[in-house]
Amino acid sequence: MAPPDLMVYPDQLARIMTTNGLRIREDVLFTDGKGQENERSRRKAEKILEQWKDILPAILEKDETVFFVVKYCQAPVGAFEQMTMGWQGRGALGVSLVLTNLRLLHLGLEGSQKWRRVLKSLRWGDVAEAKVKGWLVRVLDLKYLNGKKDRYTRVPVSGARKIKDILATVIPASRAEMSSAQGIQSLCPNCRTALTPGIYQCAQCGQKFKTEKILLKRTLLFPGGGYLYSGMTTAGIFSLVVGGILLLSDIWYLAMALHFLPPERANGAVMTAEESWTAVAVVLGLMAFHKWIEYRHAVRMIHAFLPEQNT
Repeated sequence: MAPPDLMVYPDQLARIMTTNGLRIREDVLFTDGKGQENERSRRKAEKILEQWKDILPAILEKDETVFFVVKYCQAPVGAFEQMTMGWQGRGALGVSLVLTNLRLLHLGLEGSQKWRRVLKSLRWGDVAEAKVKGWLVRVLDLKYLNGKKDRYTRVPVSGARKIKDILATVIPASRAEMSSAQGIQSLCPNCRTALTPGIYQCAQCGQKFKTEKILLKRTLLFPGGGYLYSGMTTAGIFSLVVGGILLLSDIWYLAMALHFLPPERANGAVMTAEESWTAVAVVLGLMAFHKWIEYRHAVRMIHAFLPEQNT
């Protein structure tokens, strides 16, 4: 276990202080990327701590000490999401990262600041490899002992060097502290109990989480329903419009195919019944493809354990 007074910068003595109920490393949190103290870095860090003062004290373990807080970056996504998820979906992937002497805390965000009560924890002893890289856009690459990998993107340039220095210090000091998870794991936001993938209720406190079963129903029955259920509001509104247009178009062509409406004229020619049925099938295929993409995007959010109302 990395001790809370582990030196990160060779020219800075470890200084632990308590503020807003949090134990913090003043010599790391209140310094710039080079480990030099300045008023700007202090004010920035204090503002972030103020945001989390009512949340972090209940999450941190006894004597756990905060080294640094990344105010905002983007959660890991797969190759499919990277290729198909637009700006309206990526807005729901914001996270804040808290680096302590014991672990990395992943706090899912709603918008850019509000905590959506998504909590993950990664013990430093479970990290096989960690790299901070990138030129215009910094990323944090993590490889776990269980073989899985994650990449956090849009890491602030100002904090990338500091993260790199912290990782180079705490990970070697935690090599003997491997946990049974051997990687990052989701925790209940109420009682901090480790959650089991696929089981959407906390065994300790009974907190319920949104499920894949309900997600599938919402996706199939309502345009944009999957996005809205998974908290991706902007993507849900966009999908509602697109899905609504496709649904109305399919109803229109179906009505023509069944002769409830006169056949549509295109380029002066009357659409035959066969052409109407073909149009119905094409639009139906587009709707199915659209909903499949929506489900694939939303289910990743569900796997992060989105809480239902507090129980």
